[in-house]
Amino acid sequence: MTHTAAAPDTGLHSAVHAWVDGWARARGTDVPQAVPGGFRIEVRRPGHLARHVLPEAEPAVLRDLVATLTTPGLWIKACAPREVVEPLLTADWEISEPQYLMTTDELAASRSGAGLPSGYRLEIVDEGQEVFEARVHAVGGPGNGSGTGTGTGTGTGTGSCSGTGSGSGGAEGPGPVLAASGRAALTTGAPGSSPAPYAPSVVFDMIGTEPAHQRRGLGRAVMAALAGRAVERGARQGVLVASPDGRALYEAMGWRLRSRVTAAGRMG
Repeated sequence: MTHTAAAPDTGLHSAVHAWVDGWARARGTDVPQAVPGGFRIEVRRPGHLARHVLPEAEPAVLRDLVATLTTPGLWIKACAPREVVEPLLTADWEISEPQYLMTTDELAASRSGAGLPSGYRLEIVDEGQEVFEARVHAVGGPGNGSGTGTGTGTGTGTGSCSGTGSGSGGAEGPGPVLAASGRAALTTGAPGSSPAPYAPSVVFDMIGTEPAHQRRGLGRAVMAALAGRAVERGARQGVLVASPDGRALYEAMGWRLRSRVTAAGRMG
């Protein structure tokens, strides 16, 4: 597929600001802190203790981070291509696969034209007003009935849900199987910030489809469901960081590439 190129972008900093705020809410981490050159998020998970997110790959900032971040499990994400970032790293840093910061101002369009194929059921699980998750279950295989389900959840970053469903058709089986899912978090900036640093936004995170269920439009259905809920709650801009495979899906949905992103982790 031919990809569109990223043009010079004067609004990149606000897009990155929205992304770090929403990502932190979706993952249940500490609130991002402004630091020289960008933002720092305390993640506190094995292999991912904290991350620095940089709207630009400023050489002085990168060199300082490389010199001071000496603990394994620390990460740098810079909005720049690998060929810009890699020369500023030492051998202690390992670069992961390419990533892409993308946005859309057409959330309403993202929620249309994404029906589920037969044999699948979608539910949205709310974790308060700001974080929610869409889940697609396979319910139409041998031994499974088909039906509809609803769920509610509580928590930040992870949640629990209870659902109900009914159906008919095959013998009793092991029940619905999770086929695809994704999370989203609403953000308008830090409480009390004035003026707001960016438009009311929704950050999409952890959008994925299980291998056995790929190429059936489930990822698009998850995105449409999350976008619909976000629009209902006032979001005007969508933001995400995509993998190479995800980029193709989002560009097909009308999303705009804002920057290539290079992620590097401090190894032991």
